[in-house]
Amino acid sequence: MIRIIWKYWKYSLFVFIVLIAWTSFLQTTMVSESGVGRYFEALYYSLTLFIIGGLDIGLPSGGSATSLILLWICYFLAPVLTLGAVYQVIQEKVLSHFSPRWRNHSVVCGLGRNGRLIYDLIKEHEPKDHRIVVIERDPNNSRSIFLRKSKTTWWLRDDFSQLAVLRRANVQRAKRVYITTNLDITNLNTLVSIQGMPDRRKGLKTFFHLGNLGLHDLWKDSFLKDPLYAGVRIFNGYQVVTRRLYRHWVLQRNYLDPKGNIFIILGYGRFGQMLFYHLSSDKERKSHDDIVVVASRMNIDLKRRKFQNAQEQAVMGCFIHNPIEGDIHSSDIWELVAGKIRDSRKNAILFLCRDGDMENLELAVNMKLGGPEELQKATIFCRLYSHTANEINDILEKSITPDQSRDIVVFPMQEELKEAFHEELFD
Repeated sequence: MIRIIWKYWKYSLFVFIVLIAWTSFLQTTMVSESGVGRYFEALYYSLTLFIIGGLDIGLPSGGSATSLILLWICYFLAPVLTLGAVYQVIQEKVLSHFSPRWRNHSVVCGLGRNGRLIYDLIKEHEPKDHRIVVIERDPNNSRSIFLRKSKTTWWLRDDFSQLAVLRRANVQRAKRVYITTNLDITNLNTLVSIQGMPDRRKGLKTFFHLGNLGLHDLWKDSFLKDPLYAGVRIFNGYQVVTRRLYRHWVLQRNYLDPKGNIFIILGYGRFGQMLFYHLSSDKERKSHDDIVVVASRMNIDLKRRKFQNAQEQAVMGCFIHNPIEGDIHSSDIWELVAGKIRDSRKNAILFLCRDGDMENLELAVNMKLGGPEELQKATIFCRLYSHTANEINDILEKSITPDQSRDIVVFPMQEELKEAFHEELFD
């Protein structure tokens, strides 16, 4: 209830003022009607406060001290609330259509997961008076209140893929542009539009997110060598954060056994695919290291290119097993995974890579409590994005022993992704 009131505080304050004013007017001699009519007259007076501030009904009089004090408060609050609403409408409907003539500013295209972190990093690393244009269509995004209040941020509620919108954001005069969404084609079209501007400043740096590794390599090896794309850099959120997981957590924290390891990836979305990419392409991994992927749906192209060539991969690097397709929560799948570990006799490291934070954590706990012995002894990396420290502590303290929880390694994806962007885009 409190959250709802806070979210709609302006409407709640309006209703509160109307009720207080209505009740107070009824306690004064200002209401001249009798019977049912006095209630409607008091309501009319209450609503009048928001329109003309009570100029046609006079000042509070003819009542108790309490009712008069409350009326005076309403006389001041009602016009202020009205002026605030009018200003917001003017700002959103009128002023937002005028583009400020900024130079050397930053432009953030899209305010999703990547865009929010990049925006925060800009605020942290640039001077306080550095100006930022955010192009985001969603009026209900999680930063909407902050964006409206920021004096150095102009929130352009429009489609950044349109050339006219980019012109309004003065992209051609910007210092840096960040194209952050997971829509690869939209990002590429936007990049082409920006680089094709004849009046684009020479020192402009453009960073664009590209999720498809095939397109990533194609652009890096061909298009980015064209002088037209000088100053352009590609980045991939999942690629950089999984690289930090592998290099800074797995490799540097002594989780590996030199005698051999079996890496098990549970969940094969973009996070799982990028982690697989780092594991399978690491030249330091030897044939005595194995990779097993478990997911309900698999990428057919990857199956053809990677899993069917497992014997060749065994000579070149990690041995890549055929994927296990099925429900990750199923005891049958757990037994298949445990069998892989048992047959290999290697150090087992599991990665829970799905998007659901609490689902990952609950799966880790359930494996430790009711899974096969091989899973209970394995090290489990649990990917969590949101800040859920309290929930994590509650689950771990109430569900499993300290020895069991020690083998569950929480990977704070949001903090690591922000640090990865800092290294990739700001150093």
